[in-house]
Amino acid sequence: MRRIMLFLAALGYLAAMAYFAFRPFRPIPGLQYASADPEWGAEGVHVQRDAALEDPSAAARLRPALVASGAFSLVVELRTDSLKQYGPASIVTLSRNAMNRNFTLGQHGDGLVFRLLTSRNGRGGMLATLQEPHLFATNTPQRLAVTFDRATLRLYAEGVQRRTLDVEGDFSGWGSNRTLVLGDEPDGGDGWAGWIHSLAFYDRALAPEEVASLAGGQAVPGALLAYDFAQGGTSTGMVPLRYRNLFVSRDPAAYELGDCLFNIAGFVPLGLAAYLCMPLRMERRKLAAVAAPLVAGLVASGTIEWLQRYVDGRVPCTLDLVYNTMGALLGGLLGWLVFSTFEERRIKRSKT
Repeated sequence: MRRIMLFLAALGYLAAMAYFAFRPFRPIPGLQYASADPEWGAEGVHVQRDAALEDPSAAARLRPALVASGAFSLVVELRTDSLKQYGPASIVTLSRNAMNRNFTLGQHGDGLVFRLLTSRNGRGGMLATLQEPHLFATNTPQRLAVTFDRATLRLYAEGVQRRTLDVEGDFSGWGSNRTLVLGDEPDGGDGWAGWIHSLAFYDRALAPEEVASLAGGQAVPGALLAYDFAQGGTSTGMVPLRYRNLFVSRDPAAYELGDCLFNIAGFVPLGLAAYLCMPLRMERRKLAAVAAPLVAGLVASGTIEWLQRYVDGRVPCTLDLVYNTMGALLGGLLGWLVFSTFEERRIKRSKT
């Protein structure tokens, strides 16, 4: 009977673990879980740290046309959530990772950073090509445009030219295995939080009067690729980003004390079971109390985090791995403490 009860308890524990590990990560009524999915609204799409978007087919359309023309324009209407975003946080990027970019429009504090790879500047698009401090304002819609005509890089805000920079070279060095991502890098680590209302690319440098027309709400024909996020997710081709790495770190605001304790407590039974199941002799139980739960926690949590890459709305996270492994280790130490206490009492009784 005892074995049946233990078996049922183990099944219940595994079922609970599977539910919390693989359910879509959305708000639960009454609980303060933050959603890791981009939020679609009437005004656009809201991306968060580690909740970004990608268009898997965009690079195949953007890169050949822009390489052929050697010029481009990027026009975006957005609203940042905070001026405390650093890295810089990637708003729009065509890249493989932080070391291999074709271009990236990012936010660093209240300033804008634009990185552009050309045949002259090299370094994988890692270095800032253009910087404009004190540009962003929290919760304020802003229309930004960046244009390049093979010789000059220009930045516009609300249709007004803010920065001009001489930049030489063409796009012959642009990598083909890049992804168009909104709100982060394809491998994570540079997440941006804010609303994106619209985005458009042209295979030419827009004239100042055209940029002013766009800022005034008028259309400029000939966009190579355009997104109107107020129309909803199904019409844009954008999908939640499937991160290219195993682990990313979430916004610290999403990790409150309760979430930390929940992850730790959830793996305590696993560590306890790993300790109790070790067929080691009594004098080696101290080693088992550390080694067995540690290995069990790392393997179980690492497997869960890896599988979460394939679950919509879930993002593998380093902090989860740490919390879960800590819980398993605590479970093993708890088992050792209980075992050693009872063993010590048993020895004392046998001597008396």
